[in-house]
Amino acid sequence: MIIAFIGLGNMGLPMATNSIKAGFTVHAYNRSAGKAKSIEALGATVFATVEEAVSEAAIVVTMLSDDHAVSEVSDKLVVAMKKGSIHVSMSTIGAATSTELAAKFEAQQLYYISAPVLGRPPAAEAKLLFILVSGKAEAKEKAQTLLAAMSQRVFDYGEDPAIAHTVKLMMNYMIFVITEMLSEVMLMAEKSGIDKQTFLDTMTSTVFGAPVIKTYGGLIVQENDNPNGFKTSLASKDLRLALEAAARNHTTLPLGTIIQHHFKEIIAAQGGDKDVTLLISHLRRLNPN
Repeated sequence: MIIAFIGLGNMGLPMATNSIKAGFTVHAYNRSAGKAKSIEALGATVFATVEEAVSEAAIVVTMLSDDHAVSEVSDKLVVAMKKGSIHVSMSTIGAATSTELAAKFEAQQLYYISAPVLGRPPAAEAKLLFILVSGKAEAKEKAQTLLAAMSQRVFDYGEDPAIAHTVKLMMNYMIFVITEMLSEVMLMAEKSGIDKQTFLDTMTSTVFGAPVIKTYGGLIVQENDNPNGFKTSLASKDLRLALEAAARNHTTLPLGTIIQHHFKEIIAAQGGDKDVTLLISHLRRLNPN
């Protein structure tokens, strides 16, 4: 089976790599040709255009930065994909965008399924992602083996393509709340003369042993920028989408407003490329004494 990957960034590249290792034939396109060289060395065929990359594929995977990028690429996909093939949309985008795209693909006798992921780049490399999926049952069945090749577990949320993306936004929102919480308490520990690593060990060995606490707590204690991490600009985009989704459903996320304020301050002062776990550095600057 030919799988086309559009987007070979920090997440897309290891996901495509694991697909090759699982025995799939991979066709690929990436705006930056340099990033495609490593996947080409593993046996993928790299194309100069999106249209060429997807023309023979049974499944097309997109892993892109935002709604605009996914919509722009989708305009090319709907005219280049062969009838009956499947677009597996794995980017973090808004629920409304996924609904619009699903209708656009269906009108061209194509399938669209939402399949955003939970996990950072190291999890993608180790095939330890969790995938949230929703869309037509027949399309999900055809994509099942591919999704298994990139993940440790797939959670099925039914046929509405908006649902999986809404769940992803809610999950990311909780990650941002935890990042804010950990940054605040770690800064308090620091200012109180408490060893942060010992404090983290106490948390994760007692009542806060969840993987997200261990992962993000460790990154916050280390306080090193991670070039393959979760950019603050993307975190701010995801949080904006979560706040918009809540508003459309007549609810609010009060903590999200506070966290978004911090994200925007970081982006204004330093740009958006820093890892989201460096929020503690920003809080320290706000509380210098």
